[in-house]
Amino acid sequence: MGAPGIFGKDNAMPIPQRNLLRLAETIRRQLVLLRQGRYGEVAHRTRDLADEFARLRRLSDLLAICLGRGWEAAAATLSDRIAQGLHSLPYQASQVEQAVEACKLPDPAVREVLADLQQADEEFEDLRFDYDGKELVVTTEPIEMEDVYLGPFEIRLRVSAIGNVRRATLVYRIVALEPRPATSNSSVTHPHVSDGRLCEGDAGAAITAALSHGRVCDFFQLVHAVLTTYNPNSPYVSLANWSGSPCYDCDCTVGQNDVYWCHACENDFCDDCISCCSRCEDSICLACLEACTVCGERVCPSCRTNCPDCGRMLCQSCLEDGQCPCIEEHPENEENENERKDDESRSAASHEDSTDNAAEQVGTETS
Repeated sequence: MGAPGIFGKDNAMPIPQRNLLRLAETIRRQLVLLRQGRYGEVAHRTRDLADEFARLRRLSDLLAICLGRGWEAAAATLSDRIAQGLHSLPYQASQVEQAVEACKLPDPAVREVLADLQQADEEFEDLRFDYDGKELVVTTEPIEMEDVYLGPFEIRLRVSAIGNVRRATLVYRIVALEPRPATSNSSVTHPHVSDGRLCEGDAGAAITAALSHGRVCDFFQLVHAVLTTYNPNSPYVSLANWSGSPCYDCDCTVGQNDVYWCHACENDFCDDCISCCSRCEDSICLACLEACTVCGERVCPSCRTNCPDCGRMLCQSCLEDGQCPCIEEHPENEENENERKDDESRSAASHEDSTDNAAEQVGTETS
């Protein structure tokens, strides 16, 4: 519960008609502050223009010195800089002119602001005021876009900040009442809302103008229109990927029908970051695949091993076929094999000689 105030104790409550007038007066005071800020803008823009003229005067003095001393190259450089400065003068002058014209806009009377508040109350039916946050609040209907249910939203206008409307997105915020954020980013509760800030798009200038003139009803209608219109060219998260999953490798959002599971690391991947094992044909991410040093095929951890002799990585098929390059790289292996065969031959011959000698001895004894 908020502290007692002119609009009651509840944080956000309907505004009695008798209190609308006091709210209109508060808004009117903010518009006066805004106009005073415009005069400050005129002074700021004029100072920038004067600084540019002063810079051009300094360049002119330097150019005169260069001409007097015959420094032609330096004079050419200074002339180019003067020309560049002249190009910026029309823009800076137009900025001063726009700031002056903005000061001439009359502030609306309190009765005009009151009429606009009454119109907003009729238009949205639930115009409320949050005393704690000094916010004027309306609630949208439940919003659904392209079969994605987003729920209702509150548009909260901070009345005490209208005087700083040059940054309109800091004057109001969007609150999801039934948050259904994007799977890939919990701060995005609407394709055009992130952390409570609305991406206004082409409506930005109109929203700022409405607040600058105290047209609160127009402000709420404009923001409501942005919330109920989907712009596929500038969403924080597109509706197509609203319920998708982030790719474990590149972090892009992947729709439910386009996500692939890696059998090795057991993470989700997009189509660009997934492949398959050349042996078992399971879906495997690119990071989990490694090329066999013999055949070059990219295989998963389950289908690769190491040569017991040299430790080289190769696929199971190449190991079973004895295709490891270490066989050819180490000829001593062949020599050892030949020596082993020679030893076996000598052993066999020795055994035959022993057998023959024994047979001769038996024959002699028999005789």
